[in-house]
Amino acid sequence: MPSQQALSLKEKAAYGCGDVSSNMMWGMTSSYLMYYYTDIYGLPLVAVSWILLVARIVDAFCDPAIGYFVDRMGGRIVPRLIQSLAIPFGITGFFCFLALPLSPTGKVLWAGLTYIVFGAIYSCINTPYGALAVMISRSETDRTSLNAFRMMGCQAGSLFVALATIPAISWLGGGASPAQHRYGMALYVLILSVLGSILWFCVARGCTVRHPPAPVRQNLVVTLCHLCRNRAWVLSNLLAFFYFVGQAALFGFALYYARAILGGTEQTGANIITGITILLFAIVPACVPLAKRLGAVRAGIVCLAGQIVAYLIMALAGASMTGFVLSAALLALAQGTMSPLYYTLLAEAVDDGDPLTSTGSAGLAYSINTWVTKLAMGITGFVLAQFLSWGHYVADGTTQPRELLSWVTAGFIWLPLGAVCLQIVCLLAWRRKEPAGSPA
Repeated sequence: MPSQQALSLKEKAAYGCGDVSSNMMWGMTSSYLMYYYTDIYGLPLVAVSWILLVARIVDAFCDPAIGYFVDRMGGRIVPRLIQSLAIPFGITGFFCFLALPLSPTGKVLWAGLTYIVFGAIYSCINTPYGALAVMISRSETDRTSLNAFRMMGCQAGSLFVALATIPAISWLGGGASPAQHRYGMALYVLILSVLGSILWFCVARGCTVRHPPAPVRQNLVVTLCHLCRNRAWVLSNLLAFFYFVGQAALFGFALYYARAILGGTEQTGANIITGITILLFAIVPACVPLAKRLGAVRAGIVCLAGQIVAYLIMALAGASMTGFVLSAALLALAQGTMSPLYYTLLAEAVDDGDPLTSTGSAGLAYSINTWVTKLAMGITGFVLAQFLSWGHYVADGTTQPRELLSWVTAGFIWLPLGAVCLQIVCLLAWRRKEPAGSPA
């Protein structure tokens, strides 16, 4: 197919299907896995914190390994790799939420093993998927459009999970007891897993690799050194790390914030996740005209400034539901507008790095970025679980200790606010590298 051929709506939608699938399971693990471990499966908080962290440490080997494999095999392997991993992705995701009746130690081992294996499969399918946009088109406009569809797919998958999870596990389980919730959760995740595998097949068969990187047999250490000398690539990874710290805190602590600070229930937390996800999904298309007008970096700084204002309003609002809703809406609009820019900047960094280093390393470059995002999620999950432990959280308790309030606020507001400020520092450092003729 000629490289100059315009991308069809069908192909853009097919590309977005990958993030629908990823984020149905990502939404489950980021928003409900900690809740599932603590309140449904009954794992100790200390064990939960270490499971979340150790799984990401293991991923430190999986992500670069699959990226290095893609570089050595060449870009045309990507669709076949995605297709071959579609079914294992669904199976391992289902096992993460399958509550086997084991001893307390056995539960911890089962939870840790299944989450680690799912993380490895997720790495092996999502890393080549991330690199696929570079191989589909060389046009910055097309890439921004592809990543906009990717982010809409991301929010669509997250929205489905946010809307359906709490009602579905009660309905499928036939009640609200822990045993019924365990059964309902297993059936619900089974449905998500089957749908997720189907969507990955849509990606593999609906996207065309027009610009496949040739197989590269480079020394791994040399390639890593070349990547680390790519300043834009380093900054894009820092941006991704701090972004996903905020995402892990926002979605991972929403249920706890709703119960401890706002005085609501699990359904209140699910409604918060749903509302934020709807706004994230709806505002993503605004990224394209904003980036055209201001440039990717300046547009990102504007969006981050909006997030800072939102978090400060949220902190001042306290238990006020009105203040929380307004601040959460502003936060979601600012985050949703910026979300495609992370991948646009990463693609730019990878492109800029190739002529500088004379090494084709798109697979490894994207694999490390994928690992960085999951490392951020793992570290943040570990920290949040520790916050709950230090606040003496009572699993499924109707009343909570007063000291828990400050720890939940720290995890939901102050931790992600600090991550937003560090993102601005990264973009200010990037801004000095923009060409003089960039959009003002």
